[in-house]
Amino acid sequence: MRHPDPTVRPSPSGRGPTPAGRAIAAMVVVAAIAVAGLLALPAGRALAASDGQDYVALGDSYSSGPGLGPAREPGCGRSSINYASRIAAALGLGIERRGRWSDYSCAGATAGRAHDGGPVSVLDQIGWADHDRALGPGTRAVTFTIGGNDSWVDKPHDGLYGVLASCIRAGAPCGPGRRTGPIAQLLPEALTGLLPSGLAQLVASLLAGDDERSLWLAPDDVTAARTTAKLRPAVAAIRRRAPNATIAVVGYPQVVPRAGSPGCAGPIGLAWSLDDAEITYLDGLLAAYDQAQRAAVATLDRGAGPVRYVDLRTPSRGHDLCAGADAWVNGPILSGLSFLGDSLHPSATGMEQIAGVVASFARATGMRPVAARPTRRRAPSLATAAARRAAQHDARRRARR
Repeated sequence: MRHPDPTVRPSPSGRGPTPAGRAIAAMVVVAAIAVAGLLALPAGRALAASDGQDYVALGDSYSSGPGLGPAREPGCGRSSINYASRIAAALGLGIERRGRWSDYSCAGATAGRAHDGGPVSVLDQIGWADHDRALGPGTRAVTFTIGGNDSWVDKPHDGLYGVLASCIRAGAPCGPGRRTGPIAQLLPEALTGLLPSGLAQLVASLLAGDDERSLWLAPDDVTAARTTAKLRPAVAAIRRRAPNATIAVVGYPQVVPRAGSPGCAGPIGLAWSLDDAEITYLDGLLAAYDQAQRAAVATLDRGAGPVRYVDLRTPSRGHDLCAGADAWVNGPILSGLSFLGDSLHPSATGMEQIAGVVASFARATGMRPVAARPTRRRAPSLATAAARRAAQHDARRRARR
């Protein structure tokens, strides 16, 4: 079923996996075997259609993978090689929607209601999954990355992705306590002879843009309490529909270098750069998101059913947009003056790595594979289909004798 999703412009580059990425994919297949225990059902029980699918993926563009190869649903930038797709393929869960898994992730999604900053919310996605009967007692795992599009404190520069994009554009320093450029320092002096000093400062701020704490999202605006309040309705909605599922909140990767690292800039003609102060600010913001989500998940895990946090900040260190060939995320990709949808998002290699991290997390938390899994009546597993073809082949061979 197609849903009325927002439009995201995909990159025309059609970038696919690199040779290094294909090598990583082999690692993902091996590591993802560990997730099989999470998706296993009690022995002897077959799934009915109303029981839900084994695995359901939700989330924003860091889940959906805009601009990465073929899109299963272009309006959401939902790539066929995002981390959910890679894990499902490694586990042999069949074709998305028709097999044993579904992906409802959508670029621009928020944790809260859609009016909190994005065109859709994770609650909308849960509603789509519920409509399709993808969530149910047989659902074993639900994953999502969410929160980067949410408004937090109603500031003009609010939301992780919006702040990242604003800061990386060259020519204007960003962050709390920094002004937008030389004009912001020159205007007050120029206006002082014409207006009282206080009024001169106010007018200068209005004309030049005053990037004080009142305008920019600060790391301490992203709190555990606010994050818990945003995630709680989604976790509760999933739990009502899929009481046996493990819910995994997958964090955000290290998009920019860690504080203290040198900055970087695009080649001549591409208007983007990062200086040391901007890196310090953005790294602090990414750290705040990581800490707040980790604490929120710990709080929500005290209810019925497991809720887990998958840390991407640590394993992606050194793989930021300034890391060149080692980067897991794309730098700004421009069309004119606009960023394309995959800018500052995981690359194809990054999605492979993230799939491996999620699978390794499953292994580390004690999720063990089982010898066999029962099949769905409506969508036979790949193993069952192969066995059926072999049986048909044997029958034809016997008939020819």
